[in-house]
Amino acid sequence: MDYWIIEIFTSIQGEGEIIGTPSNFIRLARCNLRCLWCDTTYSWEKGIKMGVDEIVSHIRNEIRMTTITGGEPLLQNLIPLASRLKAEGQRIAVETNGTIKPSDELRKTVDVFSVSPKLRNSGHRINYGEMDWATYFKFVILNKEDLKEVKDFVEEHGIDPGKVIVQPDGRREDYIESLRQLSSDVMDLGLPFRVLPQLHRIISVR
Repeated sequence: MDYWIIEIFTSIQGEGEIIGTPSNFIRLARCNLRCLWCDTTYSWEKGIKMGVDEIVSHIRNEIRMTTITGGEPLLQNLIPLASRLKAEGQRIAVETNGTIKPSDELRKTVDVFSVSPKLRNSGHRINYGEMDWATYFKFVILNKEDLKEVKDFVEEHGIDPGKVIVQPDGRREDYIESLRQLSSDVMDLGLPFRVLPQLHRIISVR
């Protein structure tokens, strides 16, 4: 099976619960959303077509984790690729916006689903369905009101707050200050969410 690919590279995982872990990255083309603050708009393009064998040939197998990201990777059938990566001994993470529910077969193959539901600050209003397949959730926060929206979202969907990570807008030039402000706002509102940076905004190891 062929996939539309934007890029394949190896780096340190910069986000979420697996932050700091060395990982291969496969960035798939196309997205079903156009978020206002998107920092990978180039992934909206068509990309290049590659088969599973060619994709795997670009993977550093001594790095035992592979992250499939986008764009929105669940727009493409990930089962053949994920199955091959698993056969190669890879631990697999999929980064998704949560608008497309993975199949039961894919859920059995993928180790980590990093889900980033979109708040109103993205320019979208999405009615998300059942979310129990997510390993953890990441939210991009622009201001204090966004945190209140996350709180409502978590309560509405019955999400364990321990699975929730909030992070500042990665486009800000004063990124460290935005991280401080977000931490202060979380404490001020008495929220149980984890505040984590995008590590790749602080270091560059690619």
